[in-house]
Amino acid sequence: MEGIRRRKREWQDRLLALREAVGELYSAEADALSRDLAQWGKGFLGALLLLLAALALGFWLLAMLCGFLVALVAVWLPVWGATLVAMGIVALTIAGLAWLGLRRLQALGGPLGRVQRRWRDHLDWWQDRVIDSAGTEPGIEDDDDQRPS
Repeated sequence: MEGIRRRKREWQDRLLALREAVGELYSAEADALSRDLAQWGKGFLGALLLLLAALALGFWLLAMLCGFLVALVAVWLPVWGATLVAMGIVALTIAGLAWLGLRRLQALGGPLGRVQRRWRDHLDWWQDRVIDSAGTEPGIEDDDDQRPS
């Protein structure tokens, strides 16, 4: 009877240790996810700042740049042609900055993708390190190892 109580107590201790280990594991995963999302946020902020710079350039400097370019190109072309050339150059500059900002945003992906990637990595870790290693204990043979001759 004493042996059964001792075994029961051993099992309870093991389950408590397992519960604590799983709690620590999920806490570490949550911390890593938090750091990952913070890094994503910094990259997102950088891309957003690029887009805001493109908008500021397009809004505040458009009039001055167009006036200068029209005056410069009007030496060789009529005023209406110089205006079209200036607008084309400014439009290409704004489009290039906006394209750069959008490309960086697409490269970042969304926060949901990062959470899904971490979850897949976590499940792979459990599969590779915990579940698969449980079947490789001494005395336990895998079905794959027993091939017919």
